[in-house]
Amino acid sequence: MERWLKGVKRVATTSSNDAECSKAVRAENIAITDPEDDATTSSSAVSKTKKRKYDESYISFGFVDSNGSPLCMLCSKLLPNSSMVPAKLRRHLETVHPESKDKNKEFFGRKKDQLLESRKNMMHVTQTINEKATEASYLVSYRIAQAGEAHTIAENLIRPCVLDITKCMLDEKSAKHLSTVPLSNDTVSRRIHDLASYVKQELVTRLQKTRFALQMDESTDVAGLAILLVIVRYPYKNSFEEDMLMCSPLLTNTTGEEIFNKINIFFEENNISWNNCIDICTDGAKAMTDAENMTPEDIQVLDSAIQILSLFKEEIGSEKNVTIAEVQ
Repeated sequence: MERWLKGVKRVATTSSNDAECSKAVRAENIAITDPEDDATTSSSAVSKTKKRKYDESYISFGFVDSNGSPLCMLCSKLLPNSSMVPAKLRRHLETVHPESKDKNKEFFGRKKDQLLESRKNMMHVTQTINEKATEASYLVSYRIAQAGEAHTIAENLIRPCVLDITKCMLDEKSAKHLSTVPLSNDTVSRRIHDLASYVKQELVTRLQKTRFALQMDESTDVAGLAILLVIVRYPYKNSFEEDMLMCSPLLTNTTGEEIFNKINIFFEENNISWNNCIDICTDGAKAMTDAENMTPEDIQVLDSAIQILSLFKEEIGSEKNVTIAEVQ
C-alpha cells in the first residue's frame, strides 16, 4: 500500500512539473507572438508622456501658465506639468501660503497683473542693459580704430583695466555689469566694419545731394604698391567738411586714365554724379595730369600756376602781404 502511494505521488509530481513547463512555454509564445501586448505597452508609454493643459480656473489657487507648467504667483515657484491638477495646486496653496487660501479670485487677478508688469519691466531693463553694452562696445571699437591698435587690445588690456578701476572706485556689482560688454577680437572687428560701412554710406548720401571738390594724390606704401588717395571737400550745414573718399590700390599702372577709371567706377557704384564735381586738385605730376596728352598751352598755364603758388608760399612764410597785382 505504501509502495503504491509513493508511485502515485511520483506520477502526480511529474505531471504537475509538466503542466508548469507547458504554461511557461505558452506564456513565452504569447509574449512573442501577441501584438496586442505591444500595443498596450506603447499606449501606456504615450499616456505617461501626455501633458496636462492649463485651465483658467487654476488662477483661484494662485497659479498661472508658464510654458505648459504651473507657476505660483505668490512664491514664483515653478511646478512640474504633472502637478497641473486642482488637488495638487490647492495643497500647495494651503501648505505653503495658508494666509492666502481664503482669498477671492480678484485678489489673484491683481497678482497676475503685477506679475506681468514685473516681467515687462525686467525685459525692459534687460534690453536697456544689452543696448548700453552694445553701444559701449561700438565706442571702444571706434577708439581702437582711431588709434590703429590691434583688435585684441580690447580683451587683453582694456577690459582688465576697466574692471580693476571699477572694483577700486565703485564696487564688485558694477564690475560685473561692465564685464557683459562684448570686446572679443571678432566682435571688435565686426564693430569697426559696421562703423566704416555707416561712415561711407553717410558720406555718399551727402555727395549725392551737394557739390564737391576732389583732391587726389598717388603714392606708394612700404611694399612698393601704388595707392590712390582721394579727399573730398563739400559744404554741409554751416561749414565745409573734408573727408577721405577713397584709398584704393592701383594694380596695373599709374596713368591719368587709370586713375580716372578708378574714381569713375567708384562714382558709378555709389550713384554719384560727375556734374556735382566742381573742381579737381592734384600735385601736377604726370601721373595725375596725364601731361603726355596736354597741349603746350596747357603745360604753360600749369607751370605758371605752380610758380604763383610757390611765390605765395614764400611770401606767406616771410610774413609779407602779397596781392595778385604784385604777382603779375
